[in-house]
Amino acid sequence: MFHPNLGRSERTIRLVLGVALAAWIYRRPHPGALEFIVSVAALFLVLNALLSRCYLWRLLGINTCRIRRHDIR
Repeated sequence: MFHPNLGRSERTIRLVLGVALAAWIYRRPHPGALEFIVSVAALFLVLNALLSRCYLWRLLGINTCRIRRHDIR
């Protein structure tokens, strides 16, 4: 099982940024390729925030979560 690696402040920032990007896309009159790319980024940001996991951080060995691995069962 993959353990959480995002801290509370980083999750909040990702959620706010993902929602802001989604709102920007929603307001666009004629979505195109740029909006599609931004929508995928917004989706990943929101999912990272909700699941408290970032696979890129895992690959890079970064962990901003205060919970230690042996505390989770």
